[in-house]
Amino acid sequence: MDTQKKRNSTLDILRIFCCYCIIMLHVSGHLNLNGTFWRLVQGVVRPTLWCFLVLSGYFILSAPLKNWKKFYFFHLLHLIVPLIIYTFIYQYYYDKSLSLIKVIAGNSIGHLWFVYTLIMLYIIAPYLQILLIHLTNKQLTNLLILMFFFGRITNVMVGLGLSIGIPTEIVGSYALFYFILGYRLSRVKIYISTKILILCGIINILYSSFTFSNPILVNGAADLALSMVCGCIIYYFLFTNIFTNRIDKFSKITTFISLRTYGIYLIHMLVFQYFTANNIMPLKENSYSNIWILPLKCLIIFVISLAFTIIIDLLICEPIQRFYTYIYKKVDL
Repeated sequence: MDTQKKRNSTLDILRIFCCYCIIMLHVSGHLNLNGTFWRLVQGVVRPTLWCFLVLSGYFILSAPLKNWKKFYFFHLLHLIVPLIIYTFIYQYYYDKSLSLIKVIAGNSIGHLWFVYTLIMLYIIAPYLQILLIHLTNKQLTNLLILMFFFGRITNVMVGLGLSIGIPTEIVGSYALFYFILGYRLSRVKIYISTKILILCGIINILYSSFTFSNPILVNGAADLALSMVCGCIIYYFLFTNIFTNRIDKFSKITTFISLRTYGIYLIHMLVFQYFTANNIMPLKENSYSNIWILPLKCLIIFVISLAFTIIIDLLICEPIQRFYTYIYKKVDL
């Protein structure tokens, strides 16, 4: 197996881990939101949401885009087709109706905001790559620092009674920041000790817990915050250290599951809401049983969502994808 394939397999593991943690992010919303346990859970799982954008930027922006038409055709359809299909499932489950207009409007299902954000990042990706590829590593790092300042520091300044009149959102987009951070990580060639990463991870979780309870730092603590950025970087290097060169036997399985993480993200909220409506494995406020019920419940939701995704992919999504691939080849010829 070549290096590129190993690297992809390693990041497949990270993608699967992030998908599981995002389920925990949503399920943990039933915990005591003022409790220490909830804040610690947030410190673990919150950065994984942004890790998805980091991984997207890592692969999309680091690979030279020679054929823009092909890029847009396949990548956007790969996002949009499942989005429509899974949103139709939600619509039928709740309202017994289907509306493409609501899918376009983007107001159908709350957690799908992330998908619409990803679509926009993919639309600007070819242009963004041209801009970034000419930057040195130092210039790219300075750009990220500038974006962090306007996306995070200015929010903290508001909490301190200070404000800046210029429109900081132009440069301080947290989604764009993580997307570019992924590209920056693709250009990093350093090794960090696993022990140091674990220690930094523990400190970061504790710091993240502190930010969620601090009245000044809590504004934007779940978005473009130091703990979120550090969490993404720590997870990237930690998984690279642990799994590179060690997952050859499981690469096919991890790739198979990793390819379904998008579908799992789309459908898991429906499974979770079914659990909630039927009072399955409820989380008890301020109960120590949540320590084992929460991860087990999330694992069960993950597995059920994976099963649904495999069925939907094989019966609907993949045949549609093969069809538009066939059409593209015919039109391209």
